Amino acid sequence: MSGSHDDGAPAALSAALDGCEGDPICDRCPKPADYFLYEPGRVETFVCWEHVSPVSAAVDDPADAHPGRPLALSL
Repeated sequence: MSGSHDDGAPAALSAALDGCEGDPICDRCPKPADYFLYEPGRVETFVCWEHVSPVSAAVDDPADAHPGRPLALSL
Protein backbone atom coordinates (compact mmCIF):
# COMPACT_ATOMS: atom_id res chain seq x y z
CA MET A 1 0.00 0.00 0.00
CA SER A 2 2.87 2.40 0.60
CA GLY A 3 3.60 2.58 -3.12
CA SER A 4 0.28 4.27 -3.82
CA HIS A 5 1.05 6.95 -1.24
CA ASP A 6 4.64 7.37 -2.38
CA ASP A 7 3.84 7.50 -6.09
CA GLY A 8 1.08 10.11 -5.96
CA ALA A 9 2.24 12.26 -3.06
CA PRO A 10 4.83 14.39 -4.93
CA ALA A 11 2.37 15.13 -7.76
CA ALA A 12 -0.43 15.93 -5.31
CA LEU A 13 1.88 18.22 -3.32
CA SER A 14 3.01 19.99 -6.48
CA ALA A 15 -0.60 20.52 -7.60
CA ALA A 16 -1.59 21.79 -4.15
CA LEU A 17 1.32 24.24 -4.08
CA ASP A 18 0.42 25.45 -7.57
CA GLY A 19 -3.10 26.12 -6.31
CA CYS A 20 -1.95 28.24 -3.36
CA GLU A 21 -1.94 31.99 -3.39
CA GLY A 22 1.28 32.62 -1.50
CA ASP A 23 2.59 30.33 1.21
CA PRO A 24 0.39 27.40 2.27
CA ILE A 25 -1.70 27.91 5.41
CA CYS A 26 -2.80 25.20 7.84
CA ASP A 27 -6.26 23.85 7.08
CA ARG A 28 -7.07 23.80 10.82
CA CYS A 29 -5.77 27.20 11.98
CA PRO A 30 -4.32 30.43 10.51
CA LYS A 31 -0.65 29.40 10.97
CA PRO A 32 1.75 28.69 8.11
CA ALA A 33 1.69 25.05 7.02
CA ASP A 34 4.62 22.77 7.82
CA TYR A 35 3.30 19.55 6.24
CA PHE A 36 1.17 18.30 3.39
CA LEU A 37 -1.11 15.43 4.44
CA TYR A 38 -1.82 12.96 1.66
CA GLU A 39 -3.86 9.80 1.38
CA PRO A 40 -5.26 8.99 -2.09
CA GLY A 41 -8.99 9.60 -2.30
CA ARG A 42 -9.19 10.67 1.35
CA VAL A 43 -7.05 13.68 2.25
CA GLU A 44 -4.89 16.26 0.48
CA THR A 45 -4.37 19.25 2.73
CA PHE A 46 -1.81 21.47 4.42
CA VAL A 47 -1.33 21.44 8.21
CA CYS A 48 1.03 23.07 10.70
CA TRP A 49 3.24 21.11 13.08
CA GLU A 50 0.60 21.44 15.81
CA HIS A 51 -2.00 19.66 13.67
CA VAL A 52 0.02 16.68 12.49
CA SER A 53 0.50 13.72 14.78
CA PRO A 54 3.23 11.12 14.24
CA VAL A 55 0.78 8.64 15.79
CA SER A 56 -1.90 9.22 13.15
CA ALA A 57 0.29 10.21 10.19
CA ALA A 58 3.43 8.73 8.64
CA VAL A 59 5.73 11.76 8.88
CA ASP A 60 8.12 11.76 5.91
CA ASP A 61 7.95 7.94 5.78
CA PRO A 62 5.96 6.57 2.80
CA ALA A 63 6.68 3.00 3.90
CA ASP A 64 4.74 3.63 7.13
CA ALA A 65 1.67 5.11 5.40
CA HIS A 66 -1.40 2.91 4.93
CA PRO A 67 -5.17 3.37 4.64
CA GLY A 68 -6.30 5.48 7.57
CA ARG A 69 -2.77 6.78 8.18
CA PRO A 70 -1.89 9.49 5.65
CA LEU A 71 1.60 10.49 4.61
CA ALA A 72 2.74 13.83 6.04
CA LEU A 73 5.34 15.43 3.78
CA SER A 74 7.49 18.20 5.25
CA LEU A 75 7.33 21.40 3.25
